Amino acid sequence: MEITQIVKLLDQNNFKYTVKKEIITVSLEFSQNVVIDLSDPTKIIISDYLSSWNFLTGCIKMSLKNAFLYNFIGLLFFGFFSQYTAFTNSNLTNLFLLFIAWILLFSTFYLVKLESFKIQFAAMRK
Repeated sequence: MEITQIVKLLDQNNFKYTVKKEIITVSLEFSQNVVIDLSDPTKIIISDYLSSWNFLTGCIKMSLKNAFLYNFIGLLFFGFFSQYTAFTNSNLTNLFLLFIAWILLFSTFYLVKLESFKIQFAAMRK
């Protein structure tokens, strides 16, 4: 599929995008971006990243997969820390549960947005 066809499809569906050579970057909500790489003529490579300020990684730019790993490690660290503070008569369990809920909510949101874009893109190409 050619770049002009993809750009036309994105325009018809009101997506915000930028084009640089053979790479199209589509901006989704809350600093989520999808990269459509057309450098290989046999296949279309779709990847993603969270940029600028987002709800999972803050200011760190990384892919959604790496954000899941980043937050899992953060949850482990904060979980052990909250258990340690329970022994020192400080209770951070409610804050820990809030942190878990925050990560689950926004991880699900970003994952659903990415997968729905991929499904829409596949349907647009047909």
